Amino acid sequence: MGKRKGFMKVIFLDIDGVLNSQMLIEKNRDEKIDVNAVKLLKKLIDISGAVIVLSSGRRLWFDDNMVTEDVEAQYLYNILSQYGIEIYGKTPDFSTDEIRTKRTFKEVKAKEITAWLEKHCDVVKYVILDDLDLKNEQINANLVRIDGKVGITEDDLKRAMDILN
Repeated sequence: MGKRKGFMKVIFLDIDGVLNSQMLIEKNRDEKIDVNAVKLLKKLIDISGAVIVLSSGRRLWFDDNMVTEDVEAQYLYNILSQYGIEIYGKTPDFSTDEIRTKRTFKEVKAKEITAWLEKHCDVVKYVILDDLDLKNEQINANLVRIDGKVGITEDDLKRAMDILN
């Protein structure tokens, strides 16, 4: 479903500000991922048949086979798995030391997504779930900009569905 050659749909997923929020972190410091946000993501996957590609900085915690030894990354992987969500892949890393230090990932995120898309010509539609403006008109046309204070909402889900269908 959705994975036949030439028919792949992709959700480029940022984590912080999407699957968690400022409100969640302020309310409960131990909870790093909002289960309700994960349920919304699962609903989007089930309806659209899309696969998940991590575009979050957290993708750097995983190797190319999406295996990790990082405790927080393992927590993320486990909570997604619990809801039947698999990570299909991750975007390449074009960040520099300066970008990592200043946390200005929006400077390279659009290039990373574009590079991933160029390597996967079987993608017919894609949506980006991120709390940042990615500073690229073509990429932003497929961006559902999430309010990082609250994380993903039903309205965001509807906008993502419109882009994927």
